[in-house]
Amino acid sequence: MKPILLKITSGPAISFSARSDSKSYKNNSWHYHPEFELIHVVKGAGTLFAGDGIHYFKSGDLVLIGSYLPHYWKFDSPYTTDKPEKSYIELTQFREDFWGKDFLLIPENQKIAALLEKSKQGLVLKGARADTAKEILTSLIAATDTKRIILLLELLSCITECRKTGLISSAYQSDNPFTQSERINKIYNYTLQHFKSPIYIKDIAALTNLTENSFCRYFKSCTRKSYTQFIAELRIGHACKLLSEGQKSIKEICYESGFNNITHFNRLFKRMKKIQPNEYRKLINT
Repeated sequence: MKPILLKITSGPAISFSARSDSKSYKNNSWHYHPEFELIHVVKGAGTLFAGDGIHYFKSGDLVLIGSYLPHYWKFDSPYTTDKPEKSYIELTQFREDFWGKDFLLIPENQKIAALLEKSKQGLVLKGARADTAKEILTSLIAATDTKRIILLLELLSCITECRKTGLISSAYQSDNPFTQSERINKIYNYTLQHFKSPIYIKDIAALTNLTENSFCRYFKSCTRKSYTQFIAELRIGHACKLLSEGQKSIKEICYESGFNNITHFNRLFKRMKKIQPNEYRKLINT
């Protein structure tokens, strides 16, 4: 099964997409598309897999996904129903050349061109300029005719001024960048459901109809990291999420994130985040 290539709505009346969506969690999977994608998570939370990276997203996040970067938005269960707390996003999707092949090559657009190139690793945008960008995106969705083009340029120009950005993926080029979506979806979904408990390679290998050795080779060819490293990043990312919420002790967070040894948790956290969990909590809440 080939990965899902999403076809973004366009036509005689529009050259790029800008819309809101209250059911973005439906029919989602590991996919890619030639369009760049800017998403404002107005309401929702979950895990974004992009390239070989992981980002825990939440309400208020603004994320720019580059052209052809494989990704998968997995919303947490409270936001995947038709109840009032269901997810809600605003987004725009556009091709690099929709305004002409050489438009981004002119000197005045070099900052935008550099931004789009950087977005091929996935960008999390923060700060005052990101907040302004969200307002422009809302206006863009409601706009018509030439105003749409003007607002998209204004939006991208605004984003180039964001001083707080975070990369989601490394700049690697996978041997199999758009891997089989059904298999990788099974791996991600199983891991998300079970990472708080011990996970054994033999179990997830059986889930994908591979031997243990074949599974390990397959996963590394897709992500350029071992499955053990992937789980560690997922658990530490979840711990960061809990630390930012500030409601539980570090020991509670350790066990809720899938670790059974506080010393190992602290050591791994320091190795991956360069600071201790208690220092991270102070930093994130300042």
